[in-house]
Amino acid sequence: MKIAILGAGRMGSLVAGFATRGGAECYLVDTWKEHVDAINQDGLTIYNNEDPPFNVKCKAFTSAAEIGEKMDLIIILVMGQVTEQALSAAMCLADGHTYCMTLQNGLGNVEVIEKYFAPEKIMFGIMPYGGTVLGPGKVKTLVNPNAESHFGPHGFEEPDAFMKEFEAIMRSQGLNFYAASKSEVNRIVWWKLAKNASGNAICGVTRLALGPYTNCEYTKPVEVALFYETAAVAAAQGITLPLFDTGTRTEETSKMYNHLPSTAQDMKNHHKTEIDFINGAVARLGDKYGIPTPYNRMITALVKIIESNYDKQF
Repeated sequence: MKIAILGAGRMGSLVAGFATRGGAECYLVDTWKEHVDAINQDGLTIYNNEDPPFNVKCKAFTSAAEIGEKMDLIIILVMGQVTEQALSAAMCLADGHTYCMTLQNGLGNVEVIEKYFAPEKIMFGIMPYGGTVLGPGKVKTLVNPNAESHFGPHGFEEPDAFMKEFEAIMRSQGLNFYAASKSEVNRIVWWKLAKNASGNAICGVTRLALGPYTNCEYTKPVEVALFYETAAVAAAQGITLPLFDTGTRTEETSKMYNHLPSTAQDMKNHHKTEIDFINGAVARLGDKYGIPTPYNRMITALVKIIESNYDKQF
């Protein structure tokens, strides 16, 4: 299976690393030239959890046009705000048999992909992993052995043979990576969105890692309000989310204690965030269904204020 992965950050590199080990031929596309050069020269090195690092040889490019081949699958793992730019530039890799999949955070990316691919060629899903880029050609990933990734079809209900083939490639390397029905993936995507909406941006605004944030006595009311606003919007679309499992402390010995969620990483590095695809998406859909979302609206505004003033902060 030939796979082009748009975005060679922490999650794009993770997929490339595990898929390559599973027998796929992976092509990474990223605008960071030093990263691309290091991968082509020395391979891609993945430091997963506390396991010994592994290195894979995959090809990397700064432009999809340089690849010159048609892909079986294009996976989008860029920031949501550049999805259309990245995908439109990568359509030279697609023909009638090519599938396209988003494993990005939040909502809104499938709607962009629909401009370029028929619904029956679109897949969507989530990966509940953490990580960070250590430097050119080197990525640290945090994969809980019990965590499960799910993806499925957008244009029909049950996964087809191609999706099962991709599942087998990823599962062969020890990942809990499952092809599931559209309905099930929709529910899981909304659950992940609700969890992200209740914490990611708050960590960025408060400048706190996950452990100090979740363990603070003042955190719970904010988390709960954000989660249940998101759950109410999901319910308006016929998606029922389980009760929020708040109140669980993150032990200081946990590898997640000092983890910065993706939005917080972006804010720390003074990058534009995906807030419009997470809390901002909840607020927009709340308007559509007539559901108040004041907490999600507020955190979206706070992140945008900070984004607009990175160079002026004390």
